[in-house]
Amino acid sequence: MKILCNRENLIQGVQVVLRAVSAKTTLPILSGILIKTEVDRLYLTATDLELGIDCSIPVQVIEHGSLVVPARIFSEIVKKLPDTKIELNTNNQNNILTVNYSPSQTTINCMDSEEFPVIPALEENHNISIKSSIFKSMVKQVAFSAATDENRPIFTGVLVIIENDIFKTVATDTHRLAYRNTTLEADTNMNWQAVVPAKALVEVSRLIQDDDEMIDIIFAENQINFKFGNISLLSRLIEGQFPNYKQVIPTSCKTKIRVLTKALLDATERASLVAREGSNVIKLKVQENALIITSDSADLGKVYEEVQVELQGEEAQISFNSRYLVDVLKVIDCEEIVIELTGSLSPGIIRPVDANNYLYLILPIRTN
Repeated sequence: MKILCNRENLIQGVQVVLRAVSAKTTLPILSGILIKTEVDRLYLTATDLELGIDCSIPVQVIEHGSLVVPARIFSEIVKKLPDTKIELNTNNQNNILTVNYSPSQTTINCMDSEEFPVIPALEENHNISIKSSIFKSMVKQVAFSAATDENRPIFTGVLVIIENDIFKTVATDTHRLAYRNTTLEADTNMNWQAVVPAKALVEVSRLIQDDDEMIDIIFAENQINFKFGNISLLSRLIEGQFPNYKQVIPTSCKTKIRVLTKALLDATERASLVAREGSNVIKLKVQENALIITSDSADLGKVYEEVQVELQGEEAQISFNSRYLVDVLKVIDCEEIVIELTGSLSPGIIRPVDANNYLYLILPIRTN
């Protein structure tokens, strides 16, 4: 293989696929990036067998070929190259890559591309398209509620549901639950659902560079593929039965308060400074048109916050994990929210005032 390429394009391609390189593996080939030429492009691919990322960049191909480069050293070399035309030249007989940046050069010992695992191409007969900005918003508002404990794999994923022209996402770590839906631009005539690793959705969201572009999502029995721009990300689906989220969402409430999102966020963050030194608990008391937030620590002291609200229904008291409340208040893109309560031991529900496509459920904490 012999190609000429632009330094910035090469850096971009390497940084994209580096996200899928296996950090800890017993298979040396998974610590590398497959580079191969096709027509007038260089394709870079990395995988940890759960997640695979493919990125292509424009190059001038003088001679076609392929090789697996060690990801870490290659990425460090690429980042430190001078701003000049780069030549990549491989000797497939001894698996050596020569990086020429006139008048200098670096050689890297590589691996045979034949050993690299094949990333399958999914048939595009089950797919949808969604605007990048909407997708990023959905991931931001839902994925943080997924669990990080790998001992319960099903809760580390996001339930993705396609019902004709409705796209739904749900995540829960059993202490809280986030739900978001959107209407697609075209009716898919599909009824499909699966659990997608939250980390895969987050990676797609991070890799999106143009909020106006469309993401093509291709579904298969045990895999899902996201395609946008010059990037393709393939992820395995999580096996298992996702809990029936509808059963835990209350259908009525006794207390409903309307409050400014930022005012509540600021007050909760201040209360959490003391709460996190103890059990992370903050207490909420709704009375007349005020929401009183308190927290205390034997070592640090106490916090008392009062936020103005509009109250409908009964006065109420409830305790929450402050972090769970802060997390959702940071991702709601709405000036005001509604909080619905049914009792001190029942889940609280948070919704944006000006949208009915988002819901967040948070379980209370029992206190004396």
